[in-house]
Amino acid sequence: MKKFKGIFPALVTPFDKEGEISPEAVEKLVENCLEKGVSGFYVGGSTGESYLLSVEERRRMLELVMKAVGGRADVIANIGVFSTKQGIELAKHAESLGVSAVSSVPPFYFPFSMEEYVRYYNDLADSVDVPVIIYNIPAMSGITFRTEDIQRFFSNEKIIGMKHTSYDLFQLERVLKKYPDKSIFCGHDELFLSASVIGVQAGIGSSFNFMAEKFVKIRKLVTENRWQEAAVIQGEANAVIEALTKVGVFKGVKAALKLQGIDCGECRRPFVPLEEGQVQYLKEVLEKNHCL
Repeated sequence: MKKFKGIFPALVTPFDKEGEISPEAVEKLVENCLEKGVSGFYVGGSTGESYLLSVEERRRMLELVMKAVGGRADVIANIGVFSTKQGIELAKHAESLGVSAVSSVPPFYFPFSMEEYVRYYNDLADSVDVPVIIYNIPAMSGITFRTEDIQRFFSNEKIIGMKHTSYDLFQLERVLKKYPDKSIFCGHDELFLSASVIGVQAGIGSSFNFMAEKFVKIRKLVTENRWQEAAVIQGEANAVIEALTKVGVFKGVKAALKLQGIDCGECRRPFVPLEEGQVQYLKEVLEKNHCL
């Protein structure tokens, strides 16, 4: 069983001036992240505005990332949709491109039972030969996976891990303890160092798009038991993340990238562009915390 470690940017989906996916920006973004030492990429997640894309656009984005990466890093494709049928179709497409794993948020909006969620993930796992990673993100999905639910998912050996985008560090520690061979990702950038203390060795994050080097450095310092130095860098990152939450995380990430010279366009409507004052505020925070 492959165990994923390291820093995985949850990639934005770059758009050009016409609102179409920009192959040039995708390539530039991927190269920039690789130069900063990331271990892989998470494609098609919340940061990538996946639910504002058509199915064909989701396929296209993944194809562009796979081409840009060229086998130099792992790629995890989030194929989460409402229906099992569409999820399997996207999973098979991802598998055909050679991804390292597929991931999925639980189908939401409809009030499915936990039995139906378990069936959903098992159906995904049984449909492809690449491993499956569940996505625990209660704040956005409205679904809370209890530790006993996670145990049911992990009973399928093809379900090899979890993206834990939850502030429940107690649950995270219990899962790490019980499943040392599973790939457990911290999904909250601001908690990365705290999660590292209890054993997390991988993270998937929005801010990694433009400041992956901070988290790569935190991982290195942790392995060297240089916790105070790691805390300083996490503090810088958290100051930036605090600013992102004030202006809008996904819009703020794209604005930060543009300030760094990688224009990924605006987020799609109903998102509206940042105001000039918000961009200036974000720029000042980025400068103060060594991101520009």
